[in-house]
Amino acid sequence: MKKTIALLLFFFTGFLSSANAQEWINERSQFVFGIGASGFMGDLGGANDIGRQDIRDYDFAATRPALKLGYRYHFIDEVAIKGNIIYGRISGSDEHTEEPFRNNRNIHFRSPILEASLQGEYYFFSFGQLGARFPGRGGSGGWRTIRFRAYLFGGIGGFYFNPQAEFRAASYNGSIPADELPSDGWYNLRELRTEGQGFFPTRNQYSRIELTIPMGLGLTYRLSREFNIGMEFGFRKTFTDYIDDVSTTYVDPAIYSIMFEGDNQKIALAEHFANPTKNNLSEQVTSPGMQRGSPSNDDAYMFLLFTVNYKIIGGGAPWAPFLR
Repeated sequence: MKKTIALLLFFFTGFLSSANAQEWINERSQFVFGIGASGFMGDLGGANDIGRQDIRDYDFAATRPALKLGYRYHFIDEVAIKGNIIYGRISGSDEHTEEPFRNNRNIHFRSPILEASLQGEYYFFSFGQLGARFPGRGGSGGWRTIRFRAYLFGGIGGFYFNPQAEFRAASYNGSIPADELPSDGWYNLRELRTEGQGFFPTRNQYSRIELTIPMGLGLTYRLSREFNIGMEFGFRKTFTDYIDDVSTTYVDPAIYSIMFEGDNQKIALAEHFANPTKNNLSEQVTSPGMQRGSPSNDDAYMFLLFTVNYKIIGGGAPWAPFLR
């Protein structure tokens, strides 16, 4: 009798596993929609301490919104590949820290982040139960899995950024007369070469398109055969220290009259954004050649996204017809 029960349990478990295996195959293609927040870690803002450029120095006041559109395809139940397009805003400001030297530096920025990436996902944990799906009105029988799943992801991508800062004539203290100043507003920083990029042979102009390595952790919860909801946190390793337009040392403001000869508005903007110090320290710490940023660490950004995953029932990839 015991052998008979054990044999029945063995076949029943195998049947459930087979049903579950068939289920993920039928739902292996998914569209992913996400909304959440983006954050930045670089030279600006941060905690009330010296800059570290790690999570201890994260500036929560600079958090901004983000949106995501993606497509996921499972090769097997535990492994998937996902393509993403994410748009977010990031920012940083020395006004957010009470550390005297950083607050006195008084630099700020904002930038869009447009990222495209390809990521691999490994589902290392699943929790839930397998049970019958009974036919309802217009429905059909079958099996379903209600479960939480956790996954790790990593990949490679590229992103576009464009740091900007806000100019206010009332705070300008440079060489250009007041009647020749630009109007108040936000201006692109890259073209102003605030650290002498292109003027000094050792300082090349930075690109606004760079590589990134996304990595992180995600969770999903199955609502129905068609929909999952989830949450995903992703950290982005980059290879540039100029997302916030700050990296090395201060330069002599006299170079801008040479670089932008005859363009007084551009000279004024470059002078101001290169060194908008509050001058509230007894010692001079923003003279040419003194530290403006920290080139030893590249900038980083991150996303925390709440996701909705729509599963394409039948499991076929959108490109499948073109491969026949």
